[in-house]
Amino acid sequence: MRPACILLSTAILVMTPPPGIAQESGDGSLDEAVTGAVPRRTIAAEEDPYAPLGVRVGGYVLYPSLTGTVGYVGNTAGVGGGTASGYAAVGSRFEIRSDWAEHEATMTLDSALRRYFDGTTADDPTLALDATGRLDLDDGWSAGFRGGYAYQTQAISDPDFPAGVDRPPGVHALSASASLTGGNGPATAILEGSLLRTIYEDGSSGGIAVDQGDRTNTVVAARLRLGYEAGAALTPFVAGEVSRRQYDQTVDNDGLLRSGYGYAARAGITVDRGPILTGEAAVGYARATFDDPVLASLASFIADGSLTWSPSVLTTVSLNGATTINPSADPASSGSVVFDASVEAEYAWRRNLTFEASAGVRRERFQGTGQIDTGYEAGLSATWKANRWVYLTGAYARGWLVSTEAGRGYRSDSVRVELTAQR
Repeated sequence: MRPACILLSTAILVMTPPPGIAQESGDGSLDEAVTGAVPRRTIAAEEDPYAPLGVRVGGYVLYPSLTGTVGYVGNTAGVGGGTASGYAAVGSRFEIRSDWAEHEATMTLDSALRRYFDGTTADDPTLALDATGRLDLDDGWSAGFRGGYAYQTQAISDPDFPAGVDRPPGVHALSASASLTGGNGPATAILEGSLLRTIYEDGSSGGIAVDQGDRTNTVVAARLRLGYEAGAALTPFVAGEVSRRQYDQTVDNDGLLRSGYGYAARAGITVDRGPILTGEAAVGYARATFDDPVLASLASFIADGSLTWSPSVLTTVSLNGATTINPSADPASSGSVVFDASVEAEYAWRRNLTFEASAGVRRERFQGTGQIDTGYEAGLSATWKANRWVYLTGAYARGWLVSTEAGRGYRSDSVRVELTAQR
């Protein structure tokens, strides 16, 4: 978990396999503020005077933005004894959306570079490209497609970070998925297949290469979800997932066969009482096995979901939770089970001034070593929309980690001021 880098008002693209399926270690609506008892349906019909207009390009609308940030982080590495530093960052976002009567296509390109002032902390570049498509078929069925690419550097706080390297190596993630969604009467179904390839760059220590080729892997997964519309707002469902993780090197640098299978089953319910309450919640069981009998299987109860509650047109509260199973490069461990939970609240004091508060907890239990890391985050932020083209955000956050491993825990405070120009 990167220290106190909580971007409370900036969406960050993260590509992950379905909940419960193993993924890599290491590295969740705002109503307009109005006065008086105006019916919600009237507010929804009003034009937001602070929303970006975009630039029309044929049958598409392009939404570009550029963001500049200055801030301070009390622990740049997110490790015990980490140093503090100020930083400056610049980011850009280009989103293009189709404007068609049928079907849909979107593409988003996000890039950012954070540079620290202490002279010792490495720059933090990120890049993410995400493209989606939907084809509307007959009888209410649709086909969905998604592809993406993401780049980031390995976090020093990652337990599998290669020791002794001069600068954090890069990690490349390529993803693709296809799905078929539809139903017959109240019965609904989703069939999905996905692929995630993660490529680890080698590190360097004093000019000597630190091999990480044994961590490069590909995950192929399939998922089936069946639901039944029990009413206008509730849809119970069951879902099953299976995946295969295959490493490019059959035997890793420690002589272990880490390729294996992942399985997950969930049961839950989708709620659509919009605009008051929307989302879903599910519980189930997940298990990961490995080709090498020396590596113990990982298994856990899982709980995941995302709910958005809007008790008024001024206030929105979001609850999010997820359980994942992460593989490891540690010869003493087959991996870890991670539980994540967060809550975010947003209040619109004015049409162009919103306040946000968030809190989160992440608990990671490592098989084999007995290590347990529990991280906490809390933050406050405010966003002022000067007009459609300029937003100003200020934020404060605190993050801290409690670990059973001596010397790993830390506390960190951070502040930032962010200016966004958009069209």
